[in-house]
Amino acid sequence: MVVKVAKGLFVTSPDIYTGKTIVTLGLALYAKEERAKISYMKPIGWAGTTIEGKPMDEDVVLMKSILDLPHPYDVLCPIVVDMHFVEKLLKMGAQGMELIAKSYDQVQGDYDYVLLGGLRDTKMGLSAGLSAPEIAARLNANILLVVKALSDEFVDKVLADKKLIEMLGAKLQGVVLNFVPYYLQHHIREDVAPLLENKGIKIYGVIPEIPGLLNPTVREIAEELRGEILTATDKIDATYDMILVGAMGCESALMYARRSANKLVIVGGDRSDIILSVLETPTVALVLTGGIYPGSRVIAKAEEKGVPLILVSYDTYTTVQLIHKISGRIKPQDTKRINMVKENVPKYVDYKAILDDLKVD
Repeated sequence: MVVKVAKGLFVTSPDIYTGKTIVTLGLALYAKEERAKISYMKPIGWAGTTIEGKPMDEDVVLMKSILDLPHPYDVLCPIVVDMHFVEKLLKMGAQGMELIAKSYDQVQGDYDYVLLGGLRDTKMGLSAGLSAPEIAARLNANILLVVKALSDEFVDKVLADKKLIEMLGAKLQGVVLNFVPYYLQHHIREDVAPLLENKGIKIYGVIPEIPGLLNPTVREIAEELRGEILTATDKIDATYDMILVGAMGCESALMYARRSANKLVIVGGDRSDIILSVLETPTVALVLTGGIYPGSRVIAKAEEKGVPLILVSYDTYTTVQLIHKISGRIKPQDTKRINMVKENVPKYVDYKAILDDLKVD
């Protein structure tokens, strides 16, 4: 009797916040449409939410829902860690890998493919022998790197990861370049992609910046910055297309605000003049910095316009830097972003080639 073995693809990246979830979700949705049997697990997850009182990774919750997987959460994500991950993984020792392998055997079932989600980056877990390449080698899964291509710096990171992956006994199947700025797209396609392919690295796609996918919601910003939502709490699930920093005179700020629709404005809480001017223009939300509460006139105007005001304790510069590091999280109920992935990402990623190449291996 021939025993069917699912093909495993481990989606990971050289850095955090590269859009691994977007690429993985897109591949899962594509496979479903092609009627392929596809499963998912995240060998090591990050404690980002709770399910039935237990910590769980948000990606696992999303993919279990999207793929309607019957497996319990502790099988789909056998190890969940937090900021003290090194200590936990070291204590588990070799048992950690065996626990992952046992879960993988259950998740394979009668499926054609198993997508494996990576923890933060390729190196995380290396101290305990539980990095993405080591797990992929143990499970005989290929690796797909998702790379944030904001400048040429990513090229050497990809080449370094390729060496690490091969050194640890795994196989790099290829790369998806993500969040590529408009001004770099021609350079990436015509110069950088051929360079990587000459180094034996297959490029499966070049995804441009898609603001609705990349940018977090107002709610996510408030949660990450531990901000206080002062107004329009029913509008906090909106996303923005651009950020405007109100560190200028009132007239200049108003001029830029009028030119920019669907924007997030970051401004000091003491700048009532700028805040009131901005509220007269199309604005998704304002982040008020410095921990300074605005006056009653500002609060009333924001409520009238239906614009959330988020009060944070950080200064304006730090707030801007922190927001740039936040990526939007896709949740099972986020039909808008899920549909954006389904409609947009396949235009830029050759998912058919990814699955075809996985079959060959």
